[in-house]
Amino acid sequence: MGVKRAMQIAIDTAAKSNEPVYTCGPLIHNPQAVEYLQKHGVDSVNDWQTVEKGTIIIRAHGMPDGSIASIKEKNLGVVDATCPHVVTSQRQIRKYSEQGYFIYIIGDPRHPEILSLQSFAHGNHRLIADYADAEKEQPPDKIMIIAQTTYNASEFNKIAQLLKSRAREAVISDSICQATSERQEEIKRLAADADAVVIVGGKSSANTRRLAEIARALCPRTFHVETEAELDPSQFTGVDRLVVSAGASTPDFITSRVIDFLKSL
Repeated sequence: MGVKRAMQIAIDTAAKSNEPVYTCGPLIHNPQAVEYLQKHGVDSVNDWQTVEKGTIIIRAHGMPDGSIASIKEKNLGVVDATCPHVVTSQRQIRKYSEQGYFIYIIGDPRHPEILSLQSFAHGNHRLIADYADAEKEQPPDKIMIIAQTTYNASEFNKIAQLLKSRAREAVISDSICQATSERQEEIKRLAADADAVVIVGGKSSANTRRLAEIARALCPRTFHVETEAELDPSQFTGVDRLVVSAGASTPDFITSRVIDFLKSL
């Protein structure tokens, strides 16, 4: 939902604008989608402060607290395409931070969503990348635990329960996007009985990479591709049962092309 929404917002904004339209970084982690947006008049910039005029679209991952106000101060237009799930996480972090809770944010420290989320923790907080990180923690009395919306659901549950067991009071926020957790559960169910698995999505997309990791652990013949051009028919010799899934940030038209190619074999 967040991806489709952000894409549509960007395309609609460019269609109505007489000035340049930019996203601050790639709108979503999918190069084909970024290329599609460029063809529709939406360019990507790494630093919005280099933009002199036009409109900045806040990407689906969100931006650090206060960024929108700073953009407006420069007399640039702002259109917020932050995924509603990410907005909910931002509000939860702010709420519990202001109530004196120590915030544990679980996810990839380099991911733009994490950079956004941690800016809303105005008190003490810590980023946790994985279970090994969590094992080193001795939490204070009151903690709030929240994850990147595309984090591995089962891994988050393990980390959350560990931290909760070491704190006097713990609030666990169910922040993982339902589409992400559903796909992960489906892949666990389907990949074990598959002869091959194809995961479609950007190589830089964290949730797509996790889908591929889950699938590969159950079915060694797993292929993570961005387009059908990366698939070789010889890779599917002897395959009777083939499973296809896609990352949450993969536009439908790309997944459909991969499926059409596989059906043609």
